[in-house]
Amino acid sequence: MMKCKPEYAANIIVGINYKNRFSWYVTDKDYWILDLIKRRDDFLRNGHEYDLDHMLMSRMHIEVINEHTAESYLTALSEHKVKSIELKKLVEKKDYEDTILSLYPSLFIDFDNRRLLSSFPETLPFERYVPSGWVGEYKPFDEYISEQDKYWIADGIDLINEAYQI
Repeated sequence: MMKCKPEYAANIIVGINYKNRFSWYVTDKDYWILDLIKRRDDFLRNGHEYDLDHMLMSRMHIEVINEHTAESYLTALSEHKVKSIELKKLVEKKDYEDTILSLYPSLFIDFDNRRLLSSFPETLPFERYVPSGWVGEYKPFDEYISEQDKYWIADGIDLINEAYQI
């Protein structure tokens, strides 16, 4: 059962590849700012305060989530792991709060290949806060998701796009 439902630009759907295993997670968007130090430094550079201690409390005190810290982080988030079939049911039933776009995946994080790809529709640039040595890009990531895990596709039709176009 899903701990929290996707909500546009708040609780996001994230695809994770770790140790050649793929999983979906639904969590608050802030859980996926991989390098909190880079984020804090951006805030400070722009004259804003940033409560790093508060952020760290929700992340098991992990400042940088990378291939070395992924296992403990993902284990701690295991209750947020969601099966593709659960997400597919939400899409098919059009079960969402505000917009069908809340059911579209926002991020793909590949810990094996040290890459984050973002399709997040709002102004939080996840791709800018990747760990050193990683690639972060704002671009579609469908090609990295297996057909069986593309919960928004049925019989070759993108159900989210179809519903959004109405």
